[in-house]
Parts: sequence; structure tokens; C-alpha cells
Amino acid sequence: MDQKYRVKTIVTNSGERLPILLGLNGLPMFEPTVFSLSEVRSRNRASNTIYSYLRSVMVLLLFLDIRKINLDERLKVGQLLSLWEIEELVAICKLPVESIHPLLDEIQSISQKVASSVVSLERLRKRSYVGGETSIDGSSAATRLRNIRDYLKWLCLASISKHGVNISLRLSLESSIQHTSNAIEARLPSGAFKHSRVGQREGLEPEVVSKILKMINPRSEENPWSDEHSKCRNELIILWLLNCGLRRGELLNIRISDLNFREATAVVARRADDPKDPRTNQPKVKTRGREVPLSSGLIDKTNAYIMNERSKIHGARKHDFLFVASDTGIPLSIPSLNKMMCVLNRSLPELDCKIFPHIFRHTWNDKFSEEMDKNKVGEDAEKKARSYLMGWSETSGTAATYTRRHIRKKAQAASLQLQRNILESSHDE
Repeated sequence: MDQKYRVKTIVTNSGERLPILLGLNGLPMFEPTVFSLSEVRSRNRASNTIYSYLRSVMVLLLFLDIRKINLDERLKVGQLLSLWEIEELVAICKLPVESIHPLLDEIQSISQKVASSVVSLERLRKRSYVGGETSIDGSSAATRLRNIRDYLKWLCLASISKHGVNISLRLSLESSIQHTSNAIEARLPSGAFKHSRVGQREGLEPEVVSKILKMINPRSEENPWSDEHSKCRNELIILWLLNCGLRRGELLNIRISDLNFREATAVVARRADDPKDPRTNQPKVKTRGREVPLSSGLIDKTNAYIMNERSKIHGARKHDFLFVASDTGIPLSIPSLNKMMCVLNRSLPELDCKIFPHIFRHTWNDKFSEEMDKNKVGEDAEKKARSYLMGWSETSGTAATYTRRHIRKKAQAASLQLQRNILESSHDE
């Protein structure tokens, strides 16, 4: 199949990023578009949330095509999905989208050869992408199913609200959506591993940070990048992430005009739907805007990058975003930053952990906790300082997510000391 469902993000004149779902004919689909505008966008949800909903709806449409289910005809008689169809929908929602489109292709191919055969969706699922990722994490699959549940409920309510719908059909639709919602809710992947204390995301160990910094030094023979701009830019990116604990969206939003070289500070500003940002998938500042301090070493390196490397890229003169693409000079994109991290991972195969932008935010929080302990800063003052620098509200409980390593080490140290005390007391007796 040449044509596929896909979600495309358009940029309006006001700068708003608006995702839309395109059908197999390449045109926007009516019901998903109305749903995203009336039920998601109208609640001031971010474009990424709209995108997530439409990707989920796309998975539902692929499932309906695979199973040859005409949902419009079913709605006319007050029906949605049977229990066994919901079971198969749950199985489909656990697959990467890239492996669902081929399922539809194979179903159609088999149907053309053996029109009367019943194809096992589970059999095709097991055969898809052998050797690759066979499923997404439970949390993502659960989000898909909740989004699909919301969309199906909206379709039923839209049918009920139509003029001339009789009481019998309305009751059937209400019963169907209740049955479908309950069935989906009961089958949501638990994602229990997400809540396990073992294996949760933590910052990098000091020796790992040292290896990374040594390799990305522009003068290092181990540096994996060839051109001088990429070497200097990528080193600076890692230094910003390590020293400031920024999210990737915050980092890619930094502009030269946000920097105060005299005061050695940088403003992290929220600029949602910025018409001056040429990136369709605009990096966003999810947390509060704030001013972060920069060390003299970091501000000097930043200034050197701007004057000596960024200035040589012709396209970079058209805007003032700090980090730019080496070839075109356009603002560095999220996929480009992710690609840079992939290069880092390939260049350091001996590491036991995976390098990605957000892990440096965890590393920063570990270092911040250590500094607060050294300076004997009180718990309340530490929480307020951390919340400000990370862009959280003072009452936010998010800090617990970023202090796991520090808490674990303190707990282990306390436990070892307790054991030593017990052993010493037993010897005294």
C-alpha cells in the first residue's frame, strides 16, 4: 500500500501548531479533525497532546481496516465493538505504529489470495518485525487505549445528538459505549514496571560523565564528529544540559537575546506557538519560565561558540536561536538533537546506560543534592531552590523523580552504618 494514514502538523499564520490526521487519500479526515478541535484543542491542550490523540485514532482506524469493520454502519444500529474485538484492539495498541501498517498490507495480500480464510491477527502480530521491538511500553499502550476510548465515546455522543434519533437507538448507543469503556478500562496494561523502585531512571555516575566529557572535547581524537562546528556545538550542548539541567525543549528554545553575558545568566522563556520559530515540531518549554545562572566557564564557551563557529554558518544569520544545524544554519531540531545522542551511544558502547537529553537533567539534580548537603541547606530551602531552577511550583512533588540516586545512596549509607553499629554492639556483649 503506497498511501498510509499519517498525522501532519501544520503551522497557522498565528504560529499555532495544529496536528491533523490524513486519510489513505492524503486528505484530512472529517470525524478525527472535528474531535481533535472540539474535544482536545478546545480544552487548551498542547499540540503534542492533540498529536497523541490523533496517533491513537490512527491506530484504531488501522485496526478497523484490518478487521474490515465499518464503524459508521454499526453506530447506525447502536453497536460498537464486541469483546473479542476489544481484545484484539488491545493487542494492536501494544505494537509500534511502524509495524501496524504492514499488518494491513499483509491482511490485504492474504485476503486477495484466499478470500474466504479468517486471518489470525495474533499470528500476524507475532510475525511482524521479527528481531525488532515487538511492543511499546505499557504506559504508552494504556494512553493509546484511553484516547481511543474517548474518541469512541465522542462518536457515540455525536450519533445520539443527531436529529431524529429514536429512544431505542439512543439507549443502545449509551449501553455500547458503557460496555466498551468498561472493557477497555479493564484491559489497560498495568505498566507495573514503571512504578518499581528497581531500575527507575537515575542520573549518570561521575565516571560516565567523565568519559562523555573526554570524548566530546573538540580536540579529542575520539570525538565522533568531523566538522568543527558540530564538535564545538555538541560539546556546548552537553555542557548546558549538565550545568543547567534543562529539558531538551528548553535548551533548543534558548536564543542569543536570552543571554546576559555581563550578568552571566540565561532566560528560559515560554514561547508556545511562536510564529518566528520555523520548526514545525516546535520545541516547547513545559515548565515555568525563569532566569538561570551560568558559570564563567560556560558563558565564555557559549560566547566563543557564537563568535567563532555559529557566525560562520550563513543561514544562522536569519535568526538568533543559539544552537543551529551545521549545514543549513536553521534552528536545531528535536530529531537532530536525538540523532546526536544516538551518535554518543554508538561511540560509547561500553556504557551500561543509554545517553539521552533528559538523563542529564537527572544528573544535574544529583549534583545539586550533593551541593545542598555540603552546604547544610535545610530541606525547605533546598526544595524551593530546586523548584525555581527546574521551573516547578514550590508545592510540586516532581523533585522526588529527580533525586532517586541521592536518596538511594543516603539510604544505603545509613543502612550500612546501622549494620556496623549492630555488629559492634554484639561484639561488645
